[in-house]
Amino acid sequence: MSQDAPSAPIGDMPSRAEFLRLIDVPDGKAAGLLRVLLARCKPEASQPERLLALEQLGLFVVAGPSVLAPGSHPALLRLEYLVRALERIPVARQRMQATARAALSSVRAIKLLGEIGLPNDRGLIAETADRLARGFLPEAPAPRELWPVASHIFRHSRDLEWLTPAADPLLRRLTRAGGDAWHSLRGWVYDAIALIATRIAAAGTGEAFRAHEIGDTICKSPLYQLSQVAPAEMPALIVAARAHLDLVHAALEDHGVSIEVVYALDAIERGLLRIELLLPFVDADDADDADDADDAEDDDAKLGTAPQLRLLICAIGRGLVGGRSFRRLVSDNVRLLARKIIERAGHSGEHYVTSSRREYWKMLTSATGGGVLTCGTAMAKFLIKWGHFPLFVDGVLSSMAYAASFIIMQLLGFTLATKQPSMTAAALAGSISARRDGHQLDELVPLISRIARSQFAAAVGNIAAVIVTALAVDRLLRVTTGASFLDENAAHAVVRSFDPLGSGTLFFAALTGVLLWFSSLVAGWFENWLVFRRVPEAIEHHRLGKRFGKARMVRAARFLEREAAGFGGSIALGALLGMVPVFAKFFGLPLDVRHVTLSAGSLTLALSSLGPSGIGADPAVAAAVGIALIGLLNFGVSFVLALVIALRARDVPRGEARALPLAVLRRFLRRPLEFFFPPREPKPAPPAAQPPLS
Repeated sequence: MSQDAPSAPIGDMPSRAEFLRLIDVPDGKAAGLLRVLLARCKPEASQPERLLALEQLGLFVVAGPSVLAPGSHPALLRLEYLVRALERIPVARQRMQATARAALSSVRAIKLLGEIGLPNDRGLIAETADRLARGFLPEAPAPRELWPVASHIFRHSRDLEWLTPAADPLLRRLTRAGGDAWHSLRGWVYDAIALIATRIAAAGTGEAFRAHEIGDTICKSPLYQLSQVAPAEMPALIVAARAHLDLVHAALEDHGVSIEVVYALDAIERGLLRIELLLPFVDADDADDADDADDAEDDDAKLGTAPQLRLLICAIGRGLVGGRSFRRLVSDNVRLLARKIIERAGHSGEHYVTSSRREYWKMLTSATGGGVLTCGTAMAKFLIKWGHFPLFVDGVLSSMAYAASFIIMQLLGFTLATKQPSMTAAALAGSISARRDGHQLDELVPLISRIARSQFAAAVGNIAAVIVTALAVDRLLRVTTGASFLDENAAHAVVRSFDPLGSGTLFFAALTGVLLWFSSLVAGWFENWLVFRRVPEAIEHHRLGKRFGKARMVRAARFLEREAAGFGGSIALGALLGMVPVFAKFFGLPLDVRHVTLSAGSLTLALSSLGPSGIGADPAVAAAVGIALIGLLNFGVSFVLALVIALRARDVPRGEARALPLAVLRRFLRRPLEFFFPPREPKPAPPAAQPPLS
């Protein structure tokens, strides 16, 4: 696009000075360029030239020459220039109307309106390859399609920043100035709605939806009926479809969900939103384009379509920009994958949150049992390392020791504190998404305080118990064998390994937090997989019931359903803690893991072996500080990762997510004790006195 505008007349267009006077601009490169671009609008030109002229006008508005616009976006001022030119210069209006009418009547817009910005049936790999091809290969001309023109206009997210309510009056005036040039697009609007409704019907009648169908038949499903009715009947059906999806969501929470169902639900929800954006433009009254400025009532009626037009342009623009972005592609796929597995992780995390003092002490007691078992796990880890097994065998044996310890802990009803943060974060995100009123933070902040004190009780129980158990076991070994569990060299190496400044402890602790978070995802995925495949139900009705008895098979099915998440998470965490360092060493990376309870047990064994005289105060204090930092990083990293992913999966608005930390901080400053210990429960009110019988 040329930046220089000649001052001589161009065809029948006014001179530069006259043009600037008519649109009330003293001088400026942008206004001069607009004059040239309007002169290039020639209805007798070829179709590619007509589309290019419209594209250049769009680029002029969105990303044209810089314009000084105090308090306003430059694109709005450039759009104001264009609207003034069309309203005040008849020849410019006639050129643009005739060119747009001829160009738009010869293009297809169904892809622009009905596909851009909506999910497609291509997978992640195929879509990645397609975007790479579009990025590196030259683009073939498509004079019969409208989407390439829009794609050239909206290339970056900043190109959409001007589409705020302030643009509505200008868009309304632009629509009027265009006359009947836009009418040829209405048929494509209807076709786009029909295409989206057909895809919604196909997705909403898939096997997973039929398996949990709420209505009597498929034909009664509002998702199916959308493809069978006229646009005027669709608003009521869209409301019914959303209510239907809520019931489907509730059913899927009980029966599990596959990634295909998650994609189908996302496609349906976004398709319904696009239909809502398109419906106002199907049966628009042609008379709305007439200029009845003297009739205030009619003018107010015309104002109604401008916000919908802006929202539609925004939706299509975001789709065009996102269609080029690999970051958006990965982000959308991660969001949908997280939505699939976060439901089960959140469901599993609810029982980790205590409410009453009784539950708090119960959590502390179960965490004490977990700490006792973890001491044995720490000792088993040393025994495996001393075996000097081949690297892979060492990793497998370590994984088995970790996983066996975690599973035994689960079966005995004990608690491992570090498994809680990622689970409770998913439960917290579920509470955020379940509350959509203005007072939701008032309910969420107390929930966070309950989560915090539950974590505190579990951590105190784990660490206190593992320290006491390690001291007792080492004392018993010295009495029975005359030697501590660790020799002097091993004990000194253990103490040095926890120095936060002299070792990689902090990085290893953060890495362990990532592994703890990932194990919670596996826990949710495994439970969902069992429920979706109806494995407990299959066990309950298996033919082995004739041999072992129906009641036993029912108990086995309920046991598996109840413990599935714990088993999946325990095995995954054990494998990650045992095998990640092994694979890292295989590739020459000096990585290790630092689990706070295991590390506390190992440090206690080392300090017990060395005794007060065998180690100075500075190394002991540094190691103790390292253990505290390990705990903070284990808990903090896993909780933050889980919360961020859960918020993304549940589409929690960013404003609500950002307001949450400040609300929690204010609560902590006012009532710090309740983040560590539950407040006294209010006594129930005495029953009202009954009137005496007459």
